[in-house]
Amino acid sequence: MISYLFIVYDNRSHGPIFPQGVAYLMAACKAAGHKADVYLQDIHHLPDEHLTQFLDNSEYDVVGLGFVAGYYPYRKAISISRAVNRSKRRGDFIYVLGGHGPSAAPEYFRKKLEADLVVQGEGERAMLVVKEYTNEGIDNACIAIEGKPASDIDTLHWPLYEEFPIEIYRLMRLPTSKESDFAMPILSGRGCKWKCTFCYRMVPGFRPRDPWAVIEEMHYLQKEWNINHFDFNDELLMSSKERIHIFCEALIEAKLKPFKWDCSGRLNYAKPEELKLMKRAGCEYINYGIESLDDRVLRKMRKGLSAQQITEGIQATLKEELVPGLNFMWGNIGDTEETLGEMVQFLLAHDRCMELRTIRPVTPYPGSPLFDYAVENGYLEDVEDFYEHKHINSDLLTCNFTEIPDERFHELLLLANAKLINNYSITRMDRRLFQAFNLYKMKDKSFRGFRPT
Repeated sequence: MISYLFIVYDNRSHGPIFPQGVAYLMAACKAAGHKADVYLQDIHHLPDEHLTQFLDNSEYDVVGLGFVAGYYPYRKAISISRAVNRSKRRGDFIYVLGGHGPSAAPEYFRKKLEADLVVQGEGERAMLVVKEYTNEGIDNACIAIEGKPASDIDTLHWPLYEEFPIEIYRLMRLPTSKESDFAMPILSGRGCKWKCTFCYRMVPGFRPRDPWAVIEEMHYLQKEWNINHFDFNDELLMSSKERIHIFCEALIEAKLKPFKWDCSGRLNYAKPEELKLMKRAGCEYINYGIESLDDRVLRKMRKGLSAQQITEGIQATLKEELVPGLNFMWGNIGDTEETLGEMVQFLLAHDRCMELRTIRPVTPYPGSPLFDYAVENGYLEDVEDFYEHKHINSDLLTCNFTEIPDERFHELLLLANAKLINNYSITRMDRRLFQAFNLYKMKDKSFRGFRPT
């Protein structure tokens, strides 16, 4: 039997999000007859020194850390790795990295974080064989183990929910969550069919779960923890018209206890018939990756959308009284001051201000085609240049692919986002004033204070 410890790092969030990936890995390890524990730094906000002490007083064969690409996860992974490597028992366990960050650059991360191995891609299978690589047998020729994707993802075990304090994780807030809602993320499938230039695909293609397998998991979460707000946090639930119909019709037929759900969507499938069906099946919010409203820029990023599809899709979503999440990025190849202005006007016209939406600069993450373009054209030297020198914050420029000077670029973003922040603030204030009017003029007996939700 192999003993595993998975680390969930602190992301400085007051409301921690259920570590779904770790829970899937733990389920795979336990199903294979091994021991799997989790170190929850996210909930307890423990200092890194506590992790070192914990490892000093524990006996594990494998210690794993997963993280995505980004400036904060990168810096946090460095500090966590220092804590791991300071343990007096460091020679007794294999230290393994995984996730979108390390998978895209295994050699760099293995050396930078002084790890033994990197698991690339889907980790459920790869994690089960890492112990075959003893510390003495790992050398520079053996950097990463590739996680072969499961062709039928319904053969994978559910996340190991029972090993986590779900009473805490279910308090996560989603854009349409009410005070009494309990929310949880859940997967209806893995992957994405599209190949946008700013994305790094660990595993190509889309693999849907059987809707009835998803429904069984939803029923379990309802029964055990009263979950009534599900966040389908797949990369893309709306992967095709056929998929939307199959999935939503199963949800309607299942007749679960009352629930609602969110998902990520594609605007070329945001048609009246599909949106009506999604709403009938319990959908309230669809998070759209719009990115741009300029057809030239959309083509360059291989988005597979047109500005007309975007506009029609958002209008159709609003007509069905579904809340759209409006995601834009600026600074891509071909972007100008005018394309930024189009984004701002679109957001002012269509954003329902259920959440604060701002515009961020595009980031060429390692592993993406845009990163390769940045290196080939002299914007970046390599992975180290990206993480150590250029990507200092996701709201600041990493690479400027436009013809606009850097200072002017940031000035324009400030002006654009100031308008969006002001619009959000005014809209939220108007809602509070409407509450006050109903309270004092209409004697609203349901009022219970100006409390946040």
